Amino acid sequence: MGALFVAFLAVVSVRTAQGQDSASTRRDGWLVGPLLGMPGAGSDYDLTFFTLGVGVTRLVPNRPGIDFAIGTVPRAIPEGILPIAVRVGPSISLALSRDAFVIPSVGVSGLGAVASGGATAIGGYYWGAAALVARNRVGFRAGVTWHRPVDADVSLWLVEIGVMRVPLPSPGRRASAAE
Repeated sequence: MGALFVAFLAVVSVRTAQGQDSASTRRDGWLVGPLLGMPGAGSDYDLTFFTLGVGVTRLVPNRPGIDFAIGTVPRAIPEGILPIAVRVGPSISLALSRDAFVIPSVGVSGLGAVASGGATAIGGYYWGAAALVARNRVGFRAGVTWHRPVDADVSLWLVEIGVMRVPLPSPGRRASAAE
């Protein structure tokens, strides 16, 4: 957790490039980076079940994009279990400024596990939101998603943080009045 805090401080302390008019530029491209998560159900959680994953989001300010993530629970691997969770769905990157976004998303999610005795999987749907603050090519992302497996009586949640590679503001693209 301390390493992520140091990375966040590095992001917010970097100086921006000179000569860009922030009113006439926007970020447009792909967010890609590692995610660290904490899953839970209701008010129950266990920090030893933390998740590691990779998130990819198509960032197009105030327009539809896509959100994708894949992850695992490292604690299960030494026990001979390989859990893999995925989520994918449409998103929209709501621009608060050129460098700050709220990104709601909905879609399908699934969890599978492979062990020496076989494999199993379950699918469902999810909804959630993330906040992104960017500085140059680095962004800090924090979000939460709620997952509802099909035919299950329980919803699961996942809080995630990550340091993402973000597109630089492009002076060649003019921000529209709506952005």
